[in-house]
Amino acid sequence: MKSLITEPLGLYGWKKAEPVLLAALLSEEPLLLVGAHGCAKSFVLERLAEALGMEFRSYNASLINYDDLVGVPLPDATRTKLEYLSSPESIWDAEVVFIDEISRTRPELQNKLFPIIYDRRVQGRQLARLVYRWAAMNPPPTDEELDEGDALYIGSERLDAALADRFPYVMSVPDWDDLSPADQKKVLADQFAGRHEFPVAIRELVAEARRRYDELVPELTPRLTPYVVALVTKLHAAKYDVSTRRATILMRCVIAVHAAREVLSVHGGRGATALPGDGRARTPCAPIDLYGSARLALLNTLPDRARRRLNAAELTAICKTAWELSMRDESDPLVQLMKIDDPVLRLRKMVAGHLAVAPDRAAAVIGEGVAKAKPHLRRGLALATYLGIRERADIPASTVELLAHEIKDVFAACDCTCTVTPDKSAVARAAGARVADANRRFGAESEFAQYHSNLLNSCLIEVFTAAREANEASREFEELWKEFGL
Repeated sequence: MKSLITEPLGLYGWKKAEPVLLAALLSEEPLLLVGAHGCAKSFVLERLAEALGMEFRSYNASLINYDDLVGVPLPDATRTKLEYLSSPESIWDAEVVFIDEISRTRPELQNKLFPIIYDRRVQGRQLARLVYRWAAMNPPPTDEELDEGDALYIGSERLDAALADRFPYVMSVPDWDDLSPADQKKVLADQFAGRHEFPVAIRELVAEARRRYDELVPELTPRLTPYVVALVTKLHAAKYDVSTRRATILMRCVIAVHAAREVLSVHGGRGATALPGDGRARTPCAPIDLYGSARLALLNTLPDRARRRLNAAELTAICKTAWELSMRDESDPLVQLMKIDDPVLRLRKMVAGHLAVAPDRAAAVIGEGVAKAKPHLRRGLALATYLGIRERADIPASTVELLAHEIKDVFAACDCTCTVTPDKSAVARAAGARVADANRRFGAESEFAQYHSNLLNSCLIEVFTAAREANEASREFEELWKEFGL
C-alpha cells in the first residue's frame, strides 16, 4: 500500500502512523505529537493545514503570553464588557491552532489552554471557526534523568495530567534511529528534491474517512464494548492513567483508526494518482483486521506518553489479552484466568486448577508468572510449576527449558565455598531449621522433604540475602506443593 500523507512530503518511516493522522483529521479531535527535536513534527502539521486550505495559527508555548493568543482586553464603548484588541496572529479567526513546545508552557498559561483545546473556547467565548487543535512536545524526562539532573531537554516538563487527558490522540513520532537504513538514505537524498505535493486531495480524503466512520459506529460499537471494558481493567492494573473520559475516547479512536485504515487502503492500493470520490468501488485492497486497528489506536492514544516513556511491547500484550478476553465466552477457562491481574497468582491458578489452557497461552502464563515472582521465591515457584505440568506433553519445549534453567541448581550437587558472614550464618541456620521441621513432619525420605531441602540449599549462597527470605521461600514452597496437589 502506497503512502498518501507522509512519504509524499519526504517523511519516511511515518507510514504506519498515517491512519492515526487521518483519524485525528476525520474526528476533529485534538492531536499531540511527541518526538525528538528535528523530526518534522511542525512541518507535517503545517503542510496538512495548508492542504486543507484552513486558516492556520502557530504558537511557541515557551515564548507566548496569553495576550498573544487573544489580544489586549479593553472596555467597550458602554464599559459593560471587554473587547479584545487583536492582531492578525490572534486566535479568534483561526481554523487550525498549533501549539509547539507545549511541555514548556508556564503553569498559569497551561490552565488557560484547557478550554481552547477541549472546548474551543476562550474566556467563555466560543471560537466559532476553530476546528483543529494540535500540539507538539519533546519526549518527557525519565525518573532516572530527573534524579541525576541529566534530562536531554532542559525546561521541557512532563505535561500536566489533566491537560494531557484533553488530547485523544497522543502520537509518538519516529526519530532517526526508528528509521530503516533504506528510509535513512531516502531522507538524506530527499532534501534536494524541492517541494512535494500530496498525491490525493486531503479534504476529500478526510471527508470520505469521516463518512466511513459514521457508517462504522453502529456496526463496531457492540463488538468493541467488551474489549474496551477489558482493556481499561488491564490498563489500570498496569498503572496506566485511564479516566472515564479516556475510556470513551479509546472506543472512538479505534473506530476512527479503522475507518482511516480502510480508506487509506482503498486509495493507497490504487496508486498515487487515485483521488477520493473518483467513482470506483470503495473496497480495501485486503481485509483490514479490527484487532490491528485496536492495537494501533492504543499505542497512539494514551496520555501517559506525555508524562513518561511507554513500552510498546507491554501495551501490545495488554491489548492482545483484552482482545482475547472480549472475544471469548465467560465460561472459557482462559477468560477466568486472564481476569487475574497478578501474573504469579494467574500462574498458580492455572497449575492448581489444571485448567485446559492452550499450549501457547499456558507458556505465556508460565513465563510471565515466573518472571514477575520475587527473586527469593522465583526458584520455588519454577520448581513447583515444573512438577505440576511435567505430565503435559503439549507445553512448548522453550517453556520447559526456561523452567529447567531456573531450577537446574536444585538437581545439581553443590560444590562451592563462600565466606561465612553473620548474615549468611543466620540464613543457613534458618534454612536448616526449616529443613529439619519439614523432615520431621513429612519424613526425611518423602518426595516433598527432598525437593524442599534441595531447593533451600541451592538458594543459600546466591539467592537468599536474609533469614526472612529463607523462611518465606520454605513456607511458600510448601503452600505450592499442597495447592498443586503434588
